[in-house]
Amino acid sequence: MQPDSLSRFAGERLKDDHDGIRPEDDGTATLEPESITIRPVREGDVPAVELLAELEGRPIPPGPLLLAEVEGTIEAATSLECGETVANPFSESEAAVSLLHVRAAQLRAA
Repeated sequence: MQPDSLSRFAGERLKDDHDGIRPEDDGTATLEPESITIRPVREGDVPAVELLAELEGRPIPPGPLLLAEVEGTIEAATSLECGETVANPFSESEAAVSLLHVRAAQLRAA
């Protein structure tokens, strides 16, 4: 990925991260709850998963993948086969990754 594309992606992601912040009556900012969707990868998701892997400098995890979407944006993908995960390094995706791992473990146990 070219450096200018990476900077543009990171800048857009930062802008998106602050869209849900609303000031309280006392002036402090709070973040509105996000919707997180865990689902299997679809054919149209491949470019987003490739981008996540490229941003982390790692290969796409093997086998069938589960995705974590935060507010409609793919933030992480994990392998049902081995548990390897790629996630957006420019966002706070820990909660989405945690849910993704829980669901993947459930599916592996089934």
